[in-house]
Amino acid sequence: MKRSIATLLAAWLLAGAAAAQDMQMHRKQAGEVDGTGLMYAESTGGRFSVKMPIRFDDFTVVETNANSPAERSYIIAARSSERITLVATRVVYRKGAEGAKAYFARLERGEGLGAKPTRLQPRRAGGLPAVDFELRGSADISYRRAILLQSDLIMLTVETPREHDKTAREMVPTFFESLLADPK
Repeated sequence: MKRSIATLLAAWLLAGAAAAQDMQMHRKQAGEVDGTGLMYAESTGGRFSVKMPIRFDDFTVVETNANSPAERSYIIAARSSERITLVATRVVYRKGAEGAKAYFARLERGEGLGAKPTRLQPRRAGGLPAVDFELRGSADISYRRAILLQSDLIMLTVETPREHDKTAREMVPTFFESLLADPK
């Protein structure tokens, strides 16, 4: 996975804050298919896991800019040959729960996404506050779920070129519902 995915995701999560980052790659193209045809992907240090349909990268991005709202992000990401991208990120904020709640509130209102969501749906995920939203561009579609933990935020994203929307949409429920996270 290229650094650009981490950079773009971090910029999106920080809603325009200038990002200065150090990236530490833990695993590249990891994963073994289980009996369900998926791969168990556990974050190194992020205290969460998801199931991926393809091999994944596991890395941490540390924000070196002291003015950045995020301190670090733990990321599991994969990209198919069709350019369908699945990303699970745990964002740790410098202000802890206060920072996570502030960014989650913005997401609940559909703010700071760079575009107006075509769908925005508050929900609960594993008993935690969550919001699902969809963004449609001229060439691509993004399905996202934000989950507010006690002091962090988890973002799940499936992005796809429009021509592979049907395939990507079929991945979304399994990917989103596979999340297991330590809420603390």
